[in-house]
Amino acid sequence: MSEDSLPLMDAPAHEQDVVIGGRLRAMRKAQDLRLKHVAEQAGLSVSMLSQIERGISSPSIRVLRNICHALGVDGAALFDERNAPAPQDVAGADFVVRLADRKPVSVGGVTKYRVTPAGCSVMEGFLMEIGAGAVSDVNFVLQTGDKIGYVVRGKLRLFVDDQEMLLEAGDIYGFPSGHRYRWENGWESPTTILVINSNHFYV
Repeated sequence: MSEDSLPLMDAPAHEQDVVIGGRLRAMRKAQDLRLKHVAEQAGLSVSMLSQIERGISSPSIRVLRNICHALGVDGAALFDERNAPAPQDVAGADFVVRLADRKPVSVGGVTKYRVTPAGCSVMEGFLMEIGAGAVSDVNFVLQTGDKIGYVVRGKLRLFVDDQEMLLEAGDIYGFPSGHRYRWENGWESPTTILVINSNHFYV
């Protein structure tokens, strides 16, 4: 079994890097794209992209997004567990994501669980555990598609365009496509949020 087909499961972070890198490489080769071309489109050096594909370097959320955009692929495909063993209880599989079937992946101090039932084709949901001190990016990211987030626990500082907001457990935020945003957890405890996007990316 190749690393691009392995389930992420509860693998250590370095093993998850290998899985993600393998999937990125498989997507690139499936389109017969040269490493140099994708690296240029993603704003990376060829050596950095090569290291990411081999699981040697752990990419940030921004870098993953840029690579997926360069490949023209759905970022959620990096979390696709269709190659993982099917759950024993298949009742309602198109409508329910069982607790035991949520597969985590950690990137840049953030652990994400894809919580989108198989039957959903428009919305994409992730449960995100944001570690103490973690940031989405030092630069703002342009949102494509609508986004809604619910703070399950902890605190989060959210920046949308020129506005800065402090969010706490129970708060809900949302904004439409076209806004630039970033977030950070500047506290000593983790923060958990549930994020729903109307497009298929995960940050």
